[in-house]
Amino acid sequence: MIRVYALSGSHDVGKTTIFTRLKRLLRSYRFAFVGEFADCLLKQMGIRDAWKETIQRDAEAYDYFETALDFVTVASYLVYRDKVIVADRSIVDNCAYRLCVGSPLNTMSLLSFYDVSLYTFFVRSKREDAEVTNAVAEVLKRFSLPYEEVQVIEGKPDETAESVARRVLEIEKQST
Repeated sequence: MIRVYALSGSHDVGKTTIFTRLKRLLRSYRFAFVGEFADCLLKQMGIRDAWKETIQRDAEAYDYFETALDFVTVASYLVYRDKVIVADRSIVDNCAYRLCVGSPLNTMSLLSFYDVSLYTFFVRSKREDAEVTNAVAEVLKRFSLPYEEVQVIEGKPDETAESVARRVLEIEKQST
């Protein structure tokens, strides 16, 4: 079984900042860290700042984009299958964005197909986008995925990251 702890939630709530600090806090041979891919792909495509006006409006292109994200995500899990993975975003986020545009959520089965145990830290903040936040919550509930909400401590990312790191270590200790 591949064990993954992912930070999920709306854009601009602090997931990547927390993720960066988790890499320092959970530094160990047991953990692998997988960053998020959407931003990198959008930059490579030259549409980072206009993705809603370009690719998201073309249903076929957007479906391929999200599918590419899913497969890159799963590939990163397979590469590190011998470690405990901490990820900045996951298939949950990909599906949430699909849900926002009415696309099918047909890739969640990848988790069971590749025997991925996903535990989500649903990151919340005053800066969250309500539509995306609601979509993430819907995906987590619809697929009965284990998760817990993490309220970002505004201006104190180290404290938020320390809280998440403690929970990861507690869960890991319980599972051994």
